[in-house]
Amino acid sequence: MAPVPIPHSAREITDDLARRIGTGEFPRGSRLPTYDALAEEYGSARRTVARAVDTLKARGLVVGVPGSGVYVAE
Repeated sequence: MAPVPIPHSAREITDDLARRIGTGEFPRGSRLPTYDALAEEYGSARRTVARAVDTLKARGLVVGVPGSGVYVAE
């Protein structure tokens, strides 16, 4: 399998995370990796990841639980 290019922009991260949620890689109710872990995975700044996750929240795909993390919506 060919290596997949690492997305860098908030839009690319949003699209990739939405795809991963859609395929069940992150099942409903599961916790997403931390912003720091996602930033490292995508080679992007933590703030860029936060913007991507904010977009997913606005779309209703994930919910933030203060003090616990971000979870895939049920």
